[in-house]
Amino acid sequence: MISAEDTIAALQDSLSLRRRVRSLVQICGAGAVVLLVGLLWLTEDRLPARTQVSFAIVVLVGLAVIGRAAYVLHGRGRLFAKDRVIASWIASGFAALLAFGLALAGRGALGVPVVLAALAAVLFNHQAKRRLERR
Repeated sequence: MISAEDTIAALQDSLSLRRRVRSLVQICGAGAVVLLVGLLWLTEDRLPARTQVSFAIVVLVGLAVIGRAAYVLHGRGRLFAKDRVIASWIASGFAALLAFGLALAGRGALGVPVVLAALAAVLFNHQAKRRLERR
């Protein structure tokens, strides 16, 4: 059994150097991707609609990664179980979005099974969330 003092000490712990560096690398990497894709998107003339949607999705995913890394740096602590569940929902949603984009890019031939698998994973996560909320 974990004592109350151990729990409080763990919650007040600052981030390790390794985790701080990892979060800073995530912020820098995602920031570079957002900057480059955003500039490419703004400077290109007459892009097809599908390309514009793809650029918008890449920018949104990059901003989400930046936001998560900034949250970890700002919170200076461990992620709780609820935070990890929410992170898994975000990852599942992005995976489904990526699968849908791949299906559109492949014109459905190879992407349909991937989209079906991603939708099944999202449905499974949704049902798990419901079960968790019922408790």
